[in-house]
Amino acid sequence: MKNVVRLWLFLVIIPLVLLAALNYYIDPLWCFSHSNSLNNRQDGFNERQQKTNRAYFTQMLRNSDSILLGSSRTAYINQFDFKGMRLYNYATDNMVPKEYERWIEIAKRIKGGSFRNIVIGIDFFGTAENYDAVVDRYYNHKKPEDYFAQTIEPLYRYKMLLTWDSTKHSIRDIKRVYNPTVSDYDRNNVRHVSIKVSPKQLEKNIERDIDEYLIPMTKEYRYRSDWPLLLENLKKRNPESSFILFTTPVSMPFFKKFVVEAGHIDEYFRWLNETVSVFGRVYHFMDINSVTSDLKNFFDAHHVYADVDRMIAQRISGYGHENIPKDFGVLLTKENIDEYEKAMRRKLSGNLLKSSQN
Repeated sequence: MKNVVRLWLFLVIIPLVLLAALNYYIDPLWCFSHSNSLNNRQDGFNERQQKTNRAYFTQMLRNSDSILLGSSRTAYINQFDFKGMRLYNYATDNMVPKEYERWIEIAKRIKGGSFRNIVIGIDFFGTAENYDAVVDRYYNHKKPEDYFAQTIEPLYRYKMLLTWDSTKHSIRDIKRVYNPTVSDYDRNNVRHVSIKVSPKQLEKNIERDIDEYLIPMTKEYRYRSDWPLLLENLKKRNPESSFILFTTPVSMPFFKKFVVEAGHIDEYFRWLNETVSVFGRVYHFMDINSVTSDLKNFFDAHHVYADVDRMIAQRISGYGHENIPKDFGVLLTKENIDEYEKAMRRKLSGNLLKSSQN
């Protein structure tokens, strides 16, 4: 009998303990707060679940007074670059406009109250009426409430220590320490781009991204008529919060393809006007400026390197302006948007439009 017990311990208990110890030490699902040399580069393989876990199981979000939402373009912005705010970056890959309200409600529930600031990076492709459905079709994300429900399941984070799926991600995260990839998260919810792409790779990345967004932004594009209503609802449901909205920058090839060549110039200005009409102002980075015209600032068609993201945070936070090109991040308000639109339309009908037709 003793031999049977020993064999059972050897074959079952000891492997499970080792498995749990490995998964706890690496913590690929961000259920704990510890950091070490083997888990400081992690894959954001399931950002929605990981960021919800981090928010719920640690004090990071509870100690925040501001929240940042948006797609991957916004997820790359360092939450600690926003001066004067204690901000939690809850942005994730492919976050679509219909999710903003739900993620804010979940964040408020975890925090136990309202946020002083709600910062949102908005993307022009979010104005496509079918964009939410396209994302659902390709990525099949669960509802935000489902991620939260999983996080608060009894003993969830301890059960995750015993899964083979967690182990696979633990092993991958260890490998990342020795073989960094282009994009990694650290243990402070900061996403890093640690490898600069070559000009040849950048060219390939731009072609790939243009193909990926070709259908929702051209062949099937219709401007979503509920954009102002969606923004109004955010405002009504969060009367205690100040909203800070900004447009995310894209490279000139991307801008030309989906705004100019696709014939969406009117929708582009409608998007800006409706946003300003609801919130009174928007920091505008997605236009023709010295940063978006320089491809060295991008690692694909619509994601910028950290120094540009830092300028976005600085512009919004109101510091470091001496280091930011004056034409990057113009603050559009009800007072200046008409003048801006006229000037930009002249620019679009001039050099940029002519060059796109060559």
